[in-house]
Amino acid sequence: MNSKLSILAFTLVGTFLVSSCRNDDDDELIGNWVRVSDLDGKPRSSASGFVVKGKGYITGGYDGEFYHNDLWSYDPNLNSWTQKADFPGVKRSSAVGFATNSYGYVGTGYDGLNKLKDFYKYDPSSNSWSQIEDFPGTERYAALAFGIENKGYVGTGYDGNELKDFYKYDEASATWSTITSLGGAKRRNGASFVINNIAYVGFGSNNGSLVSDFWAFDPSSESWIRKVDTSNDDDSQNRSSTAAFAANGLGYVSTGSVGGVTKTTWEYSPSTDKWTERSEFQGAARQNACSFSFGTYGYVLAGNSGSSYFDDIWVFHPNQAKNDYD
Repeated sequence: MNSKLSILAFTLVGTFLVSSCRNDDDDELIGNWVRVSDLDGKPRSSASGFVVKGKGYITGGYDGEFYHNDLWSYDPNLNSWTQKADFPGVKRSSAVGFATNSYGYVGTGYDGLNKLKDFYKYDPSSNSWSQIEDFPGTERYAALAFGIENKGYVGTGYDGNELKDFYKYDEASATWSTITSLGGAKRRNGASFVINNIAYVGFGSNNGSLVSDFWAFDPSSESWIRKVDTSNDDDSQNRSSTAAFAANGLGYVSTGSVGGVTKTTWEYSPSTDKWTERSEFQGAARQNACSFSFGTYGYVLAGNSGSSYFDDIWVFHPNQAKNDYD
């Protein structure tokens, strides 16, 4: 859920050492979470999200009983939700969403019986959906995606086995093509964020274990570059089903599953290639949440913890001191 997305060929250089910074006292950690307008639709987890022209969109998901296809738009300036045209495909969860400069895209996923590969484009100017060419990989769910400029990238996920293949969608030609697979581990329920047109990809699980390799994708050279791993002997950012977003040139992951649900939040700096712990998420611990970012702030919403499903939305202010909501 996320914002924009992109991926390609892979370069592995040198020996990669783990770097992270952690403060043992959460009261001293920086970052403030504030609860804002709840989703007008039903609580849900594993929904798909994207951001186009300054507004966030969420569709699909599962509430423990039903799958959904309603589409909601969030305006951060008004702190309000507006229902839009329903997603036209079969109701589903664990689909991917990405956005280009002009359009949002949603596809793949699981409808309760079938893994899926159909894909759809949303035009916010006309509030309308149109079906595009099917995703060229196998039917799957729990994949990840991101968009950069007028291209989208989709890969990894689960089709009966964890995957690491990747594909590019070119909006100009309306066609998919195969690109170099993600380096490192196969995974499902991974995460990505985009900073200055570079995508950062990691997290998730493979064969029941969390993965720790973390990668940057440069669309100009179409290469994968391995970055600092997301764990070491002292600290770990490892998690699956996490919310991920970028704000002020930094990347963030918050909530997710680490064996049980978590509320911890970590910040990634591309300039130092280091992780730093920030104030924990102030809502209920959860996984399978959706996330948006609008340049300065990140938003985390919905998700589940066991049989509890959420509709609350929280905005993260990275440079504010923590307010205690306990």
